[in-house]
Amino acid sequence: MYTINVKSHINVSPAKLLKIWRNPKILLQHATSIKKLEILKREKNRLLTEWEVEIDKIIIRWSQWDMLDAKSGLINFKMHEGEFNKYVGAWSVLSDGKGGTNLSVSANIDWGIPLFEPHAKRMLEKTTLYIFNDFIRVIKDATKVSGR
Repeated sequence: MYTINVKSHINVSPAKLLKIWRNPKILLQHATSIKKLEILKREKNRLLTEWEVEIDKIIIRWSQWDMLDAKSGLINFKMHEGEFNKYVGAWSVLSDGKGGTNLSVSANIDWGIPLFEPHAKRMLEKTTLYIFNDFIRVIKDATKVSGR
């Protein structure tokens, strides 16, 4: 199991970032690694989304539930189905008190390849960190286009 924590600051309000959560397809306009992102089911504060992400010319697919708690600024996510054993975590979308947002993500990933993982651990960790940092870049790009 691998745990990742990434933090960033974005110069838009938390409300603006939560709009992206409600319509994540906006991210496709700015992402190169996200090949597919579809909303399969929408409930009041939950989304079931289907993802295809390209990593070093390999496509990884999964679906996940996102649960929004707007009061606390948390978006918890958990893999529903996918090509690895476990994927669970949370995004934190908190005001910086100056009109911007402190954005962070914490995730636990079990790739489900116990014999291979010890040998590929550093590569998997580096790739996962790259994906989350790129995802934050995509969020920043999406907010620049649509404004504060």
